[in-house]
Amino acid sequence: MTGVGSPDEMKTLERSSQHERGHPSRRAGGLIERVLERAGGSARLRVIVLFAGVEALANADTGTVGAIAPQLESSLHVTTGEIGLIAAVAALAGAVGTVPVGMLTDRLHRLNLLSISIVFWCGAQIASAFSTSFAMLVLTRVALGAVTATSGPTIASLTGDFFPARERAKIWGLILTGELIGSGIGVFGSGNLASALSWRYGFAWLAVPGLALAFAIRRLLVEPARGGQSRLEPGAEELIDAAEVEEDGESGAESPPPVDREQELAQDVVRREHEQPHEELVLHEDPIGMPLLEAVRYVLRVRTNLVLIVANALGYLFFAGVQTFAVVLLRSRYGLSEGAATSLLLVVGIGALVGVVLAGRIADKMLRRGRISARVTVGAACYMAAAAIFVPGLLSPVLFVSMPLFVLGAAALAAPDSPLNAARLDIMHPRLWGRAEGVRTFLFMISFAVGPLLFGFISEALGGPGASAAHGGSVRSGSGMAYAFLIMLVPMAAAGVSLLWARRTYPRDVATAAASIDATCEPSEG
Repeated sequence: MTGVGSPDEMKTLERSSQHERGHPSRRAGGLIERVLERAGGSARLRVIVLFAGVEALANADTGTVGAIAPQLESSLHVTTGEIGLIAAVAALAGAVGTVPVGMLTDRLHRLNLLSISIVFWCGAQIASAFSTSFAMLVLTRVALGAVTATSGPTIASLTGDFFPARERAKIWGLILTGELIGSGIGVFGSGNLASALSWRYGFAWLAVPGLALAFAIRRLLVEPARGGQSRLEPGAEELIDAAEVEEDGESGAESPPPVDREQELAQDVVRREHEQPHEELVLHEDPIGMPLLEAVRYVLRVRTNLVLIVANALGYLFFAGVQTFAVVLLRSRYGLSEGAATSLLLVVGIGALVGVVLAGRIADKMLRRGRISARVTVGAACYMAAAAIFVPGLLSPVLFVSMPLFVLGAAALAAPDSPLNAARLDIMHPRLWGRAEGVRTFLFMISFAVGPLLFGFISEALGGPGASAAHGGSVRSGSGMAYAFLIMLVPMAAAGVSLLWARRTYPRDVATAAASIDATCEPSEG
């Protein structure tokens, strides 16, 4: 018999150890641990995943319109320009609703608003699936846009109350992965369903995950306290309900510790650099009761906020066109089948995911090193880089040359979202987050509506005779669509340039927000 310490026994133990380390369940456990570590604990991961799911739903719908465009063209006899209109009307309807929803976000239970809007969103998707004409489909898209107006203001406000400012760019990067994953789901899932069954299934199936998400939000999340006492620090395992905070305050029981404002990263940096606020913009009363029009005027007077809104709108002109017409471009420019085009878009989407996550981390790291305007700087650099990278990719007729450039361009295009979303929270009083995001989303949705229209009509104008996709021109008009993409890079480059100016205004606007919080909040509110 072999001894315990014999070479044969040692080899057996080593093989057993290697087998255990390589076992799928252990690898899965290690992956889960790494994900929890990245998120900062199970409670934070729960919030991030569900908020990313909301972003995914809205963008899955946008991706669906582009993916099922060929079936819509043949079934409802519409042109490329009309496909752009279908994508646009939902955004226009959403734009109308965002500002009043922002006011409700600052005053009402935000999770109720969010979950109810998702349920109505699911109903609008089912109605879209039963459309029998172009006009009826447009009307259902109006209804869908009206109920999606809730997500932008509510998620921005909730994210601000759940997560410390020093991490917000990173957290936004994780949440916004849902936006890109949703686009991929819409393009790949809805596109394949439309090809295999009918375009109606491409719309209808999205109602199933939508209802599940609405249920999960109500069961797994709680309404956080406004102002910081529900913030989830790394390692948090439980969510803190606003009602619990109020009860503790009324009963005199020990409540969660107030947020240390020195931990609010951007505000901490501007204090150390002795940046002075704009005294005329410092709020001396709690803005929760500020009338809507007065609040809108105020958020537009914050110079950095105005530049961020304009830059966001310019950048999303291109992004909206990509979501709607990327499949059309790949099919027409490179002669791909629909399946091959949607598969390649998943690769492009991976690049975008990497970009949005890395940009948030890079911006936060730069800010911790004292670069006050880091979040704005990263956004500006990425927009300008994206414009430069896409140009040779769109000019090349060779797919193997274009694809790597498309992946890099997508990474740079998606990257500004996470640092700029964090920057918008840095420069605004927490009690105005919902209304400020409502104003931003209004102009953003206008841009999101105009983008597909411009792409569609420029493509038809430059594609020459037969450019109408309803008459088989979607394959022959590849040059027209490529020209549309090239032309629409101009506003994206302009977005980057405009952000360079915001680098100068951002520090004082952060100082103004900090001074407003100090003047209107009790020390315990953070």
